[in-house]
Amino acid sequence: MSVQGIPRTSPGLRAAAWSRRGRAKVFNRSNSVLTVLAAAIIVGLPLLALVLPYPHSPLRPDPNAVALPPGAVYWFGTDGNGMDVFSRTIEAAKLDLPISLAATALALVVGVPLGLFATSGRVGDVLMRVVDAFAALPTVVIAVVGIQLTGGTALDVVLAIAVVGAPRFVRLSRAAALSLRSARYVEAAIATGCSPLRVAFNHVFRNAYGVVLVQATLTAANALGTIAALNFLGVGSKPPQPSWGGMISEGFSMLIRGDWWAAAFPTAAMLLAIGSLNILAGALENRIERLERAR
Repeated sequence: MSVQGIPRTSPGLRAAAWSRRGRAKVFNRSNSVLTVLAAAIIVGLPLLALVLPYPHSPLRPDPNAVALPPGAVYWFGTDGNGMDVFSRTIEAAKLDLPISLAATALALVVGVPLGLFATSGRVGDVLMRVVDAFAALPTVVIAVVGIQLTGGTALDVVLAIAVVGAPRFVRLSRAAALSLRSARYVEAAIATGCSPLRVAFNHVFRNAYGVVLVQATLTAANALGTIAALNFLGVGSKPPQPSWGGMISEGFSMLIRGDWWAAAFPTAAMLLAIGSLNILAGALENRIERLERAR
């Protein structure tokens, strides 16, 4: 008998092999727990904002509780207007996270088909030149201009961020289509008379969707940061509607007086959400790599 090719007569090497296997199991279990926790944060924060009975209103200020530090009554303290930071931090998740996910979904739905059909021909070349030029522009500036032109509603923010994020999916799906175009199963599908639409989605996209999902998760994290930047600049949601970027902007002036809590807690919530999305992206990538090795 042997353990992964190590003879029974080598107890030290056999113990080392078992130790490596044990560490790998612990590492995989820790990654699984971290992934589940990250998913729970992304799903749970907006749900918490919907079902949680707030201890104080996130929209109405209390003139007698201006700039109070965290305590038993106001868990995260109050801001310079007398609003409860805890309630507003949770309420902001109900707006910021769904907007980032909706904008990512729209960018994916628009960008992937364009990339799949931009693999050849003059139209595809022109499209990629436009996409490359558009991707070179500062994303926040494009989003600010778009929102200012359209009015600044939540739908306008979704559309602006989707326009900014779509070029990533165009380039990614086009690269996947180019790399798989010479695969035997794609050539066989074309030879049997499959339509370009069926070849693109049934044979190309089905073998590249994992990379697209990873990019979608990373794009959602970038979108969340863009939303925070827009709200920090005063573009997007309007007061008294809370947003993480707007709360950070309002709390920034309090930092000069040493009142750290008004900006610290929304910053922590935003970083927690962005970090969770990046953890999910890493977990998806690892899962896809394991599936590829198993084939």
